[in-house]
Amino acid sequence: MIYGFYFRFYKYTHIKWISILLAYMARFLFFLMFLCRRFFLRREEVMMTEEEALSILKETSADEGKHAEYSMRECDKSLDLSIIVPVYNHADTIPLCIDSLLYQKTSYRFEVILVDDGSTDGADKVVDSYKDNELVRIIHQENSGIASARNTGIAEARGVYIMFADCDDSVEQDIVEELMSAAYRDSCDIAMCAHDFVKCKNGKAVSSLPYIYPQRNLLGYKNGDEVMNYAGLPWGKVYRRELFEKVRFFPGYWYEDTIVHSLLYTQCERFSYVPKVMYHYYWHKENFSHVQGGRKTQPKMLDRYWLIKAICKRYEEMQLPVNAMFYTMLLKHLSMYYYATVKGFPKPVIQAMFVLGRELLLKFKPQEEVSMSYMLELTEKAILSRDIALWKLCSLSQ
Repeated sequence: MIYGFYFRFYKYTHIKWISILLAYMARFLFFLMFLCRRFFLRREEVMMTEEEALSILKETSADEGKHAEYSMRECDKSLDLSIIVPVYNHADTIPLCIDSLLYQKTSYRFEVILVDDGSTDGADKVVDSYKDNELVRIIHQENSGIASARNTGIAEARGVYIMFADCDDSVEQDIVEELMSAAYRDSCDIAMCAHDFVKCKNGKAVSSLPYIYPQRNLLGYKNGDEVMNYAGLPWGKVYRRELFEKVRFFPGYWYEDTIVHSLLYTQCERFSYVPKVMYHYYWHKENFSHVQGGRKTQPKMLDRYWLIKAICKRYEEMQLPVNAMFYTMLLKHLSMYYYATVKGFPKPVIQAMFVLGRELLLKFKPQEEVSMSYMLELTEKAILSRDIALWKLCSLSQ
């Protein structure tokens, strides 16, 4: 929440320290409102069993996840970067995206992998118009979703690092040079740049909101894992290819980018942030993330649980440590993101999701004490004590 305040103030002030000060002031006022609401809050305990919760959830939303293959092509050490672009429709905006990637001012060698995911509006023909460009590799597949398209690109990537771009976005001409220089200079697992959200109306950009993280750590992550404070968006980053040896996006689910926080950041030992806007995310009315929110009770919104469950299973299979970093990440995803997707559903469904989330959290609670912010400590208390009313309030107040 505090980052949301900061970015909006920064849009108007363009002065970091003023934006930080105003963000803390706004957060303080919001916290006072939270305390007032908590004072009058009545405890609401949910005693539903895990079996009852699963039965209710399955009546509303089935687990439609699919298996992903983990094969990869052999790395070409002379190729610094593979840029993967999943393409589905958006025939009118694809040229802007592809051209911005191809005309990079850089000394690094890169390839652009265009994965057409069964486009129906002629975007496949636009993709094919780049077939003679030596930097471009084109793959056509039956429509399987953005997760599957990204996975196809990962399997075909040959670069030392991997980067993603969405087909309706664009990048600056120096994004490859800046991110690869940071990655190689600091031997990074992940290097990330700043981005902005460009709002479009009738095909034209009408406003933009820069997301440039300040040097000061606003969230104050308690376990020394700075990377976890940054947005878990797949684009605007370069990843060392080894991070994907046992990781793929999960086909069949919504919220597929959850793996960035849970399975990629948790492997990251060296991270670099370039505070310069070099990725432009275009906000169109028909963007998938906005279509998702068009109805507040779409059954696929309950994928949030199925996906987190699948991620936890994969985390165990990879034998990654059950530590404070993963636990805190899981706690955040089972509160602020989790409740936002279920709050419009009938009460029994919300209770079922709460109970199932609690069981996942209990399974990954580390033995050692975890240092957290006051709000997260209260969120943990709410979940573990089955107090759904407090969980709702905390989830809305992070």
